[in-house]
Amino acid sequence: MVGMTLHILIGAETEARLRRLAEAAGTDVESFVSRMVEQVAAKPGLDELLEPLRKQFAASGTSDEQLAEEIAAARDAYRADKHKKSA
Repeated sequence: MVGMTLHILIGAETEARLRRLAEAAGTDVESFVSRMVEQVAAKPGLDELLEPLRKQFAASGTSDEQLAEEIAAARDAYRADKHKKSA
């Protein structure tokens, strides 16, 4: 695989932990850390996750105040339902 090579400094405790984790996974530290970095980088960021919701909200024509009211009403209904179930 062709890609970026990184050189990073980590503490001795972190290095030891990574070595133990890599050994438990049956691989070397470099491969283990590379796999971890690939997994983290592959996850979408918060902005990516929220983009469809933002577009839907913008298209709905709902104001910020209306949204706040709907959220408060949903929160209150949830709390009332939770209280009713625990009683």
